[in-house]
Amino acid sequence: MSDLQMKNILLPTDFSENSWNAIAYALEFLKDTTCNFYMLHVANTITTTDCKAAFQKLQTRISTKFPSNQNHHFFTLIECDSFIQSVRNQVADKKIDIIIMGAKGASSAHTNIIGTYAENVIKKVKCKLLIVPENATYTMFDEVAFPTDFTLASDIQTLAPIHSFLDKKITSLRVLHINKVTNHLNQQQQANKALLEDFLEGRSYSFHFVSNANIETAVENFITRKTIDLMIMVAKNLNYFKQILFHSNVDHISYHRNIPFLVLHE
Repeated sequence: MSDLQMKNILLPTDFSENSWNAIAYALEFLKDTTCNFYMLHVANTITTTDCKAAFQKLQTRISTKFPSNQNHHFFTLIECDSFIQSVRNQVADKKIDIIIMGAKGASSAHTNIIGTYAENVIKKVKCKLLIVPENATYTMFDEVAFPTDFTLASDIQTLAPIHSFLDKKITSLRVLHINKVTNHLNQQQQANKALLEDFLEGRSYSFHFVSNANIETAVENFITRKTIDLMIMVAKNLNYFKQILFHSNVDHISYHRNIPFLVLHE
């Protein structure tokens, strides 16, 4: 693993199996990193006493599954504010480096690839976010996809976490451009592509251009063909997000069930 500079991790939980999977993923991913895990539950109908009991069960499960990791320190947080405001409060107060959360919660009736809570965190909280779907299990990031339309703002440093997240010797970054009509890049897109090439110098990467009227199908095919372990996206690039993450017709695609998404913010 690369030299991961992440010390304060926020783990929102509703005590569902999906949120447990995200926690287990985080602990395995960061097993060699010294960090603080802040496990946050935003209470609504559940009482504080019930929350404390649920946290005790969760901590027992963690100590059973991941015993004796002295790199990890755990803290439990219970808030009664709105979910997004609670997350914002903790990101600011605890100086959170990254949020790691499940794609959906226990009561999610959301039919999209990700649930309402994860979608709102992407849109409304400016913090790195790793979304862990229900069937994801941690593996080394050998093949990583970065879908982009090359309209990234001039601040290329938005992508800086890529260097700490991915192993320079092991990981291959696949920059994926999907267009419904043509793969022709305009002048600004070409300039941004050149910036990206400079940024990725010294790393194993490649560009892939696909024309397909159905973007999520194109992503599905690419992920399967390249055996992708992780997808990276920039939150500002909402056009891609709407097609890849917020699309509701998920019956014919599988990446939403097993491929984690790293969301970067400016």
